[in-house]
Amino acid sequence: MISLSRKTFERSLLSISLIIMMIFASPIPIMGEANLDKGVKDFREKMNLILSDKCLSNGKTSIKIISLYHGDILYEYNSNDLLIPASNVKLVTTAAALLNLHPNYRFKTTLSTDGSINDNVLKGNLYIKGFGDPMLVSEELWMMVKDLHNLGIRSITGDIIADDTFFDSERVGNGWGRNIGSQAYCARIGALSFNFNTITVYVEPGKEEGKSPIVVLDPLTRFISVDNKAITISQKKKNRLIVDRVEGDKMDKIIISGKIAKGKERNRFYLNISNPPLYTASGFRDLLSREGIEVKGEIIIGRQPSGVKELVVHYSKSLSSIIQGLNKLSNNFIAEQILKTMGAEIKGEHGTEENGLKIVYDFMEKVGIDNGTYTIVDGSGLSEKNRLSADQFLKVLIYMYNDFTLQPEYLSSLSVMGVDGSLNGRLNNTHAERKIRSKTGTLNGVNALSGYAKTRDDEIIAFSILMNYKGCDHGKIKAIQNKIALLMVDFSRGDGVLMGIFRGKGTR
Repeated sequence: MISLSRKTFERSLLSISLIIMMIFASPIPIMGEANLDKGVKDFREKMNLILSDKCLSNGKTSIKIISLYHGDILYEYNSNDLLIPASNVKLVTTAAALLNLHPNYRFKTTLSTDGSINDNVLKGNLYIKGFGDPMLVSEELWMMVKDLHNLGIRSITGDIIADDTFFDSERVGNGWGRNIGSQAYCARIGALSFNFNTITVYVEPGKEEGKSPIVVLDPLTRFISVDNKAITISQKKKNRLIVDRVEGDKMDKIIISGKIAKGKERNRFYLNISNPPLYTASGFRDLLSREGIEVKGEIIIGRQPSGVKELVVHYSKSLSSIIQGLNKLSNNFIAEQILKTMGAEIKGEHGTEENGLKIVYDFMEKVGIDNGTYTIVDGSGLSEKNRLSADQFLKVLIYMYNDFTLQPEYLSSLSVMGVDGSLNGRLNNTHAERKIRSKTGTLNGVNALSGYAKTRDDEIIAFSILMNYKGCDHGKIKAIQNKIALLMVDFSRGDGVLMGIFRGKGTR
């Protein structure tokens, strides 16, 4: 009985093996190539219909969609045309950073002295030196102050000297223009930076008509003064507030003008600051005072000399964690900080935009994109001088997807459709929700969407949609992209049975 059972088992195993061999050896799958071709053909016809929208007639579009399982092109349209990609540039910046700095890279900020500590007194200067940390926010700076307090220091006789020489002194990205405003999205760049080099201004109506509105700053710092010229008006009247930031000699000023109606909700404004190291050092000194550490000297911007004694070394979160905030929320400041950090760390020279871009260009060569076939001038995509094609973005996306050491961190940094980041609330409660991870890109007349999608048959595809348009509003362009997104997750080759069997999922 045992011998017969074994023979029966061996015969069954042989039969199954032969069936599998026949399936893979056959030039025509069980479902037939006709069905496979029909799925792609239908997809292309529907894509053509979507792109026939007259809203796109006065602009340029570059699209490419590729299967990461089969390697075939599902659709392409002007895929080699160079267009303004806006924040899709961050896909390249973060990919190059993960490859060169590595996912576990951490930025540091140090506190050092040229003096000595005696009887709770630091006799000498205290140097705070930045190395590009884009996430040095109030809580992190407070931790550094606590570390100093835990060393027993209660008084500093010298100056607070802010050193941001790890980067050059250029505060804005290439192609941003020299007359950029105080908007938070174009925050200044600096090796020693604080709270994304922005400040939050809260404004709410005064208690009575004719009174000044109530203004609260976060963080509250001596680097910022407030000129409140606004007034509170009747609830029935229309309010119009103007909140701006102007640069002074040693501090910035927030000017509030206009009118705010009584009973209106609290307004919140985000503004950039003009001088990152001075802003950081001022915030640092404010926290020292709150912790009971007296500073008798002044705040000075300078260079930390050699031979100083290091007191505190603060490390940021890992790069992999930081780029999640960068890509999901499309943070320009973080992208530019990372670009210059790459220049300093990899080239061993000054943290300049030029040196950072050299690392990006080397990465593009590695991906298979020749230098001179595209234009990248900054790390964030805020510049309108950038030019890339859908085909080039696909090369980046495919490279990162195929690199096991970087893929998880890269994919997790992208916004999830309908769930978070810049895709929060977009196509939620549809069959596309959670099935697309991508990066958005928006400038005046520019809308881009590139990333990965999961189809109806659990096939993963990479895509890039770049749209430069005229005479059409942003909402209509986004609606067109949403149609494409829904079409991608709906895509089926018609061979779902075969794919299901070999993935252990059975038929659908």
